[in-house]
Amino acid sequence: MGPSGSGKSSLMNIIGFLDRQFSGSYFLNDILLSMKDENELSFLRNEYIGFVFQNFQLLPRLTAQSNVELPLIYSGVKKTERMGRVKLALEKVGLADKLNHYPSQLSGGQKQRVAIARAMINQPKLLLADEPTGALDSVSGQQIMGLFQKLNEEGTTIILVTHDSKIALYANRVISIKDGSIVEDRWIGK
Repeated sequence: MGPSGSGKSSLMNIIGFLDRQFSGSYFLNDILLSMKDENELSFLRNEYIGFVFQNFQLLPRLTAQSNVELPLIYSGVKKTERMGRVKLALEKVGLADKLNHYPSQLSGGQKQRVAIARAMINQPKLLLADEPTGALDSVSGQQIMGLFQKLNEEGTTIILVTHDSKIALYANRVISIKDGSIVEDRWIGK
């Protein structure tokens, strides 16, 4: 958590190795990322990290099924396996009946659930969510947070950026950032 300009998105970009302009060393599963080139980072990102954004980042000309399938294509997964995994992922987020719908045919909450299915399709260990409820009404936001809680209980680490203190109540740990520095780090008993 933190105000605009505090460094939340910069931190997310570093964690997701989208931004390499920082001092220090970053290890992910004992892999020193500064020693990797862009192709290696892309491979590692696809294998270890899922991304969920406030504005969904769905491709408008692709169906929900095709949007979710993209990371599997990049991973070289065969078509028959991709189809089964995509169907399961969309079932998991409650959208099994929306496989052939385009983003323009979905509500904001449904678009975000498609984005979450896409982020989770390669079963990453880490999910980065940048203001994932910011563009949603409160009911859809609660549904998304419930889905995140379930994913976390199943073993996925979720790092979520939010301005909303009500959304932060879903977290096990809240780190507050101001001017690029951690000003508070607290565990919430659950």
